[in-house]
Amino acid sequence: MGDDAPSVSLRASDADRDAVVEVLKERTADGTLTLDEFAARIDAALNARTRDDLAAVTADLSGESPAGPPRRTPVTNTVISVMAGAGRKGRWRCGGRVVAVAVMGGCVIDFRGAEITADEVHVTAVAFWGGIDIIVPEGIEVSLDGVPVMGGKSAQIKDVPRLPGSPRIFVHAYPIMGGVGVRSRPRRTTQQQLDAPDDPAPTTSTSMPVDGTVTLMFSDVCDYSGITDRLGDVAANELLRDYGATVRTCSESQSGHVVKSHGDGVMVAFPSVLRALRAAVDIQHALAKRNIDAVDEPLHAHIGIHAGEVVRDGDDYLGSAVIIASRLTDAAGRDEILVSSVVRELAAGVREFTFDAPREVALKGVADKRQAYPIAWQSE
Repeated sequence: MGDDAPSVSLRASDADRDAVVEVLKERTADGTLTLDEFAARIDAALNARTRDDLAAVTADLSGESPAGPPRRTPVTNTVISVMAGAGRKGRWRCGGRVVAVAVMGGCVIDFRGAEITADEVHVTAVAFWGGIDIIVPEGIEVSLDGVPVMGGKSAQIKDVPRLPGSPRIFVHAYPIMGGVGVRSRPRRTTQQQLDAPDDPAPTTSTSMPVDGTVTLMFSDVCDYSGITDRLGDVAANELLRDYGATVRTCSESQSGHVVKSHGDGVMVAFPSVLRALRAAVDIQHALAKRNIDAVDEPLHAHIGIHAGEVVRDGDDYLGSAVIIASRLTDAAGRDEILVSSVVRELAAGVREFTFDAPREVALKGVADKRQAYPIAWQSE
């Protein structure tokens, strides 16, 4: 064979692949690779057919680990959220233990950008009237246990083979009237993370808002049981359908998403406080106009709005923000829109809405009384 004959790359063996896996594990431990990057390269190594293909997986990792003293990795990462949002996102170093505590707030622990130095990571998640969301790349083995107390825990992990050499993540969940959720997401490279937002906001009203900070509105019909007694089940149900259509139309015009309807109540999620307030005022205006023109039973609603961190559970939301918004609705009077102090503060700078004097309200299931603000709206 002449010197100019093309070279033939040898077929990769299992031993070759195991050697590449060890290199990737070392470079994840020393902080060169994130868990997402490790997972993507492992996938490429498993699909490599030749030694040249395998070499390409670690081509930019050749040589020794980065020079200098080893980077300090905390044994325990602690994330605490009290009536606010907190978390670990992007590139961060993770030891063998993570403690997340959410008290009437929300925590997000995103392992996709984590530099994991241990074979096992144990996450203790305590959610008291709050929500904790844990995200892992697909192919990472996750175990979920714990004891919920009037709360919920859920795991939405895609059923794919475990990536060899990947760390195991154990989640010990203790939701107390709150929620802890674990979910897997497709793997992305570092460049993809830079090119695209982590959780893009919905562009249409048919997309359910992502978890995190969401503005929630509950709208309930006043005295629906009395309406049923007066009109009967069939007529009352027709009236309820008209009411639901009004809420949906006003909400969707402000990019709201109807999360669920239960009886005479509707829960809607909005990407911003202002959109939720506009939708609520539009609903009250629409009902007021209908009551002037209608010859049958008038319809009145009481509405509550709150903004906070939530945990998405399938097509539903969990967390203290949901509970507070629902309880504000119960505290609102007929034709009233009652909002939390958080919503009022977020809307105050725009000066689009006027609020009446605040009042203290006792919310069922909430220890302390809260300041609530009625919106001053007038029928047209």
